[in-house]
Amino acid sequence: MRTFFVLLGATALLCSCAHEDAAQPVKERSWEQGLDASLSAQIAPVGPIETDQTAYDFIRRREREHALGSKATAAELDEVINASSQVLASALSLPLFKAGVYLGQPRLIERGCNAGRRVTHSALRASGNVDAVMQACNALTAGKQSSNDGCGEGQQKLRDAYALLAAEKSQDAGRAAADGVRMLRDRCQKIAAPLRTPVDPSTKGFIIVWALHANDAPPVTFLAGEQSPNTAEAINDGFLRGVQAVRPMAHNP
Repeated sequence: MRTFFVLLGATALLCSCAHEDAAQPVKERSWEQGLDASLSAQIAPVGPIETDQTAYDFIRRREREHALGSKATAAELDEVINASSQVLASALSLPLFKAGVYLGQPRLIERGCNAGRRVTHSALRASGNVDAVMQACNALTAGKQSSNDGCGEGQQKLRDAYALLAAEKSQDAGRAAADGVRMLRDRCQKIAAPLRTPVDPSTKGFIIVWALHANDAPPVTFLAGEQSPNTAEAINDGFLRGVQAVRPMAHNP
């Protein structure tokens, strides 16, 4: 008899729990956050989201103030990128990278790379040319396996120059870049001078142009054949392309 009451009580408890679970409203699942809740914070929402507008306004204002390449702006861009949707991140990646090249500011290039890493949506990676940015980010740091000939040595020397520039050692960077270009000119016939770019050859930006060009980065990342960048306008254009890219997904149930 005692066993019967124990079983009866357990059954009642299970029924009660089931009733409570059924009574609770079912929360709508955001599949954009993935299946693992512990990793969801690392996956950006596809978007767009409301804060994207504030982020764009900030960048446009800083560009008008000629302060886009400042340390203060870079610090605030970290927050902007971490809070952005993938639509905005895809629109930020290439324009910030180009601005960094034009202004000779590795800190902006780094933010462009970080924005690109935030984009996992395949259509947005395509609309923002994110893969080109990622290729250029890799070219500045790792590059291809360096050979022991003049080409490999020159390529490595230019990557070293970029690293020195990122460490704010401009004079050392200039010397390393000059050595790298000299090696390529004298000992590597397959690498000619970069295509025409709006970056002034006398500036730090041209060191970056050479580093990208010599290490096979896509020409679009160092403004080959382009005019001086209008970063805010480029971000807005990229955002519009991104919205169009995710629109078919938004209509799916």
